[in-house]
Parts: sequence; structure tokens; C-alpha cells
Amino acid sequence: MNIEKIIKSIVAEILPLINKRLLLFISGGTVNVEILLDTLSDSELISYDIVMTDAAKKLLDETSIKKLKGNIIDRIDKLDSAINHASFILIPIMTKNTLSKAALGIADNLVTTGIARALMMNKEIIAVRDSYAPENPINISNGLSKNSLYNAMFLKYEETLSSFGVKIIDAKEFKGTIQNQFNKSLPQPLEKEKATVKNKHFFESSIVTLTDLKGIENDCGIVIQKGTIITPLARDYIYSNKINVTYGE
Repeated sequence: MNIEKIIKSIVAEILPLINKRLLLFISGGTVNVEILLDTLSDSELISYDIVMTDAAKKLLDETSIKKLKGNIIDRIDKLDSAINHASFILIPIMTKNTLSKAALGIADNLVTTGIARALMMNKEIIAVRDSYAPENPINISNGLSKNSLYNAMFLKYEETLSSFGVKIIDAKEFKGTIQNQFNKSLPQPLEKEKATVKNKHFFESSIVTLTDLKGIENDCGIVIQKGTIITPLARDYIYSNKINVTYGE
């Protein structure tokens, strides 16, 4: 799947699951971003804010931005309000540059400053890793994954961001996400089965990925909020490890 199709797939799957406001961080990749913006302009999203780097502003087609009719955040004094009011933050293309700066706490432009502030506010953030992932077919075909030590450096940065609470996913995880919500399709466990649950793990985030579930033993349970997204890989892990799922209020 080429990058254009990946972006369209991500946006098409995520947008129906967002209720109120989306905060979008954009940096670099003109062609990819314009495809994303065109897709966003056709969505039924209630409202959203857009934060761009100076480089993105210079490279992006002004028409694509205007079609969005979104609120452009171009000053740091507007940033905190946008983050506070966002129900979700999306970084659709996490570049190596942005990944490195975010993991190291470097805030030298509006996007990296926004990510840093969102982390400090403990906001929900989803970042798509395909752009920097060494195992991604596009990176491999472009010869950008040959230095294993260099790759390991970025994977360490990824691990750091994950430890901060950022949900880092592959594009393919959203491709198969069920639109009707996981709790409508997951068979409810029998009362007898509920009694055998050993330990319960509580999740307050709005999305649960495979990484979140690693380390949870067989026959344990997880408690999530109604409407929480469970990615396909996480769902497979739940089934194969007989993990009990219950929903809080």
C-alpha cells in the first residue's frame, strides 16, 4: 500500500470515531499532507484545529488549507486552548525529526511545542509510525533501513514516547478497525467465566493497542471505558490469551 492510500485509510477509519474536536499536527511531506487535508475537508468532523510548522506552511497549497475551514493555530498563546479543548490529537505522519525532538523534549517549533504541552497535559495522542519505522516496506524499498544501529536509535525514541503515554500505531492497525465499536462485536463472557478472572487492568485511554496489552497474563481481565477503540491486533491478542473485557461508565 503506498503512502497516499495509507493516509486515506487512517483518516477514513479514525474520523467516524471522533465526536467533537480534532487537533492536527502537521510537519513536512507536502503531497502526503495535501491528500490528508483533502480527505479531512470531506469529513463530517464538527470542528478542528490545525498546527503546522513554518516549513509546512511554505510548502502546502493554500487552497487545501482553505477547504478545511478549520482554525489555524499560528501563535503559541493559542496553543494551550486548542490542546485543552481537543478531544483527540492526531499526528498522521510522525517523521524521524519530530519523533526525535518529541522524545527528547525539544520544543523548537509550534508542532513540537504542541506535542510537548499535550504530553504535559496528559492529553490523548495517536501517532502513526510508518514514516520512520525501519520495517516499513516503503522505507525498506527506499534503502532507508540498512543501518541497524541507526534504526535502533529511533526505536528507542519510540519506546520513550510510548512510556509518556503516546499511542503509537501502524497504519494497518486502523485499516481493519470495526466502525460499529468493539463492544458491539465482542462476545460477552459468561458469568462463570467472569468469576475466574485473576487480575484486572484498568485503561482510561480512548484507544487500546497491542503494546498496551503486552505482559497481561492469560485469563486476566481489562476494564475499559464505553466507546474505547481496540485495534485489530489488540483484539486478536485478547481472544488468543482469553482476556476478559468489561466496560466501565
